[in-house]
Amino acid sequence: MIAAFRRIRLGAAALAFALALAPVSAMAELYRVTSIAPGLSPFVVNTAIAKVVNTRVPGVEFQVRATGTATRHMLDAARGKVDFFFGAPTINWMMANRVGPFADLPEAPALEGQVGMILSYQMGPYHYVTRAGSGIETLDDLRGRRVFAGPPGGAATGVVLRTIEQATGITAQYMQLQAFGFDAAIQAFQDGKIDVIALPSNVPSPAIQQFALTQKIRLLDVDMDRVAVNALTGGTVNEIPSGAYGANQVNTAPVRSHGSLVNFSAGMHVPEDVVYRVTKGIWENLDEIQAAAQWMPATITRAAALAHVAGRLHPGAERYYREMGWTIPAPVAFDAGDPAGPAFAGGETR
Repeated sequence: MIAAFRRIRLGAAALAFALALAPVSAMAELYRVTSIAPGLSPFVVNTAIAKVVNTRVPGVEFQVRATGTATRHMLDAARGKVDFFFGAPTINWMMANRVGPFADLPEAPALEGQVGMILSYQMGPYHYVTRAGSGIETLDDLRGRRVFAGPPGGAATGVVLRTIEQATGITAQYMQLQAFGFDAAIQAFQDGKIDVIALPSNVPSPAIQQFALTQKIRLLDVDMDRVAVNALTGGTVNEIPSGAYGANQVNTAPVRSHGSLVNFSAGMHVPEDVVYRVTKGIWENLDEIQAAAQWMPATITRAAALAHVAGRLHPGAERYYREMGWTIPAPVAFDAGDPAGPAFAGGETR
């Protein structure tokens, strides 16, 4: 009995010693961070931020999960099931007006008020990609073809389908729409199961670079003179260089497209002090975040961080910006019944 007690006491002492030597991250509060698929800009941004937070912000640990749609992530954050997430002005508008996946959710407008932005950034242009030998040379050739416009129930799908209709007159019923998530769609294109894939990403996109390693690709031009872009919900007009993806990209001229301003945000349930420290950690270690990808230095910037405040800032982020003397613009409010929705190309993804 005495020996057994001695073993228990020694075991407890060893455990206490191990805990005393444990890294700070082991003692940190764990926060859930959601993103869309690897290979797309928001995943790169969110994982770069997570790396900085996990090494530079004591007491806070981020765990990134890249599954599901951005519309679902924002809803989960509003309900307190997710802490930090990739957001977009279009989704704020959809929630406030009960559009798309929120049509049958009476509480959606109230839930829209339960998320707050930390920083905004340019997501990059939508790439409409096909294999060079597919026989598809313009968006007008999509009739009857296998097209991935975005995940079912995602905001990207609506954005892409509206763009195609405005640019060509072709509606969803005249294409073979492929019901995949982004991850599965990227693999399906690699396997030749999709004729055209629409992917929003800064240039160069890792996923599209992968396509161009093994096959010749063509990026399809979007006639932006025929496409409406709504800046209120973050819409932008973009251009992709002809040589962005190397020798296997067959375009001989720049390709026009549309893009969107998106954001890194948090649920209002996340304590103000935590978001303050996360925001501080981001801007004090900006060089580390910008090192994550070739396009990051021009994407995550102080100049762009508050270019489009969708809905509202999280109080923790706002506190940091005020303390640092940043100029904070008026937020873009998306009230129920607001007609200025994404009947345009630029809005957002997923």
